[in-house]
Amino acid sequence: MTSETKPSLDPSGTARVALVGEPSLSPSLVEHAAALDLAEGELALGLELARFLSPSIDAPRRRAFVGLVAALRLAETRGSTRLPLAGGALDESLDALGLGDDERALASSLVAELATWAPVVGRPGMRVPLVVDDGALASARLFVLETRVAEAVRARLAVSTEVPPALDEALADVLARSPKGVVLSEAQRAAVRSAALGRLALVSGEPGTGKTSIVVSMLRVLVRLGVNPEHVALAAPTGKAADRMRGSIARALEAIEDPSDEDRALRASVPASQTLHRLLGYSPSTGRWRHHERNPLGQRVILVDESSMIGVALVDRLLRAAAPDARVVLLGDAQQLPSVDAGAVFRDLCAALADHPSRPVARLTESYRMSPTDPAGRHVLGVARAMNAGDVEEVVREVRRPASWSRLVGEGVERVEGRDLSALLAAWERLSPSPEEARRAFSRRDGRFDAEGVARLEQRLFGGLERTRILCVTRGRRTGVVALNELAHARHLARGGRERGPRLSAGEPVLVTRNDYERGLYNGDQGLVVLVREGHEAACGAWRCFDAGRETSSRSRSRPWRRGSSSRTRSPCTRRRAPSTTASRSCFPTSRCRCSPASCSTRR
Repeated sequence: MTSETKPSLDPSGTARVALVGEPSLSPSLVEHAAALDLAEGELALGLELARFLSPSIDAPRRRAFVGLVAALRLAETRGSTRLPLAGGALDESLDALGLGDDERALASSLVAELATWAPVVGRPGMRVPLVVDDGALASARLFVLETRVAEAVRARLAVSTEVPPALDEALADVLARSPKGVVLSEAQRAAVRSAALGRLALVSGEPGTGKTSIVVSMLRVLVRLGVNPEHVALAAPTGKAADRMRGSIARALEAIEDPSDEDRALRASVPASQTLHRLLGYSPSTGRWRHHERNPLGQRVILVDESSMIGVALVDRLLRAAAPDARVVLLGDAQQLPSVDAGAVFRDLCAALADHPSRPVARLTESYRMSPTDPAGRHVLGVARAMNAGDVEEVVREVRRPASWSRLVGEGVERVEGRDLSALLAAWERLSPSPEEARRAFSRRDGRFDAEGVARLEQRLFGGLERTRILCVTRGRRTGVVALNELAHARHLARGGRERGPRLSAGEPVLVTRNDYERGLYNGDQGLVVLVREGHEAACGAWRCFDAGRETSSRSRSRPWRRGSSSRTRSPCTRRRAPSTTASRSCFPTSRCRCSPASCSTRR
């Protein structure tokens, strides 16, 4: 067989495609999908389903079917649970994959010709992998999940609850004993009341609109109404968000100057925060969930932060596991990017229930982080709200446009056009902390940095790191995470006079990619690689250093460590020492944490 006729590798089986003649993925479709971070394996779904189609369907229509299924998968990765069979959403997905008239023709005729595409495509309720409903194509699994979530929401909203006689008194007492400087707006008070009244409440607000203050106020009101703190569950889709949630609540409770007995009881037993998977008892080894409708959660109140990140499958699991009389409170930002998994549930519920008689949705619009009275805050806030509103003219008018990357100031919202990635990284390096600071060895004794080291970390390194980030749209492609991180790493080594070096060297930012509960690190935590010298030893080792100013729960396999400790593991160049009970940063040898380079990361 010559090189011209040799078949390329195919997800459906190269030999089967060559011998049987089944449809294969076109190189154009694979190329377009790769540019959108849609793996070839995702495209194989259409090929597998095409095997069960009637033999009467010719090859061109089979290829069109494969393309339409690929468009459905693309829509799901963008947060949708279905693909409209006509209109702009269909055109957008098909154009992104380089598909055209054949797929559009199939989409327009699919409803009228459902019998032709049996047993692969059918109506809801039929035992088929794909269903057509209300002019859209969807996977049967997601259709069932979406239907089940809608039924669960209706059931919760149908429960009529009486206003607790002590609600107004409890809320007034909470407001009178608020931490210094904290004043709840009318929208925030309405959100607190909705959590105390109904079986389902949704609180939507942009970053900085006071959602954390609301959570604290909700807990304080509920405790005054007789809810035991042990019967409250705090959860979030990621470990980092869950850890941040609990730390914020603990600090807010400590800031109460005149706590009541209920506040003291809540402060003494702040509910544990955890990921949704942990709360629901998911077992990765078996793929099963401990809690469901036949074994519901025991908590009376379930508060979930960052709910806009949760897909329809996990929301379905949560609502099925929550007891019928439990209060479920979802907090998030309805205008945030869609969830990683299919289904923008939080956004859709906020829109659908906005005018519901029970008023389960509270929207927070006042920003406490970016004040309209401050020019810088007003600029960022104005651009963000114009983008959310789709006001292109306002965005163009407000966004600053430096002539080149070298003139980037790093303030407000700026836009620079250009394809020179080296110039982009040079601008980022100019605004980032100097790597020379990280290459100067830090001294640690008995697990603690000295005062000078703490100041260097806080002011010169982490302060600069928190100032700048590079966010990529995709992981692949020339402008994706992988390529830019490799280029940034090469530039970092070159500035140190080296062409080759370790995967991570001093001065480079890192990102935790897997939860590490023993060290109190979570997926998404960010840090820096620094050189650390222990005690009076001359040898140094490369360590990853993370912000430990938040509440952490660092433990050793051999013995528990106190909260806030600087977790420590054995390193070839240091002696093992007992950890300190107070530290401002947590450091670990570079070989001990599951991390990846983090000069650039995706939007998710």
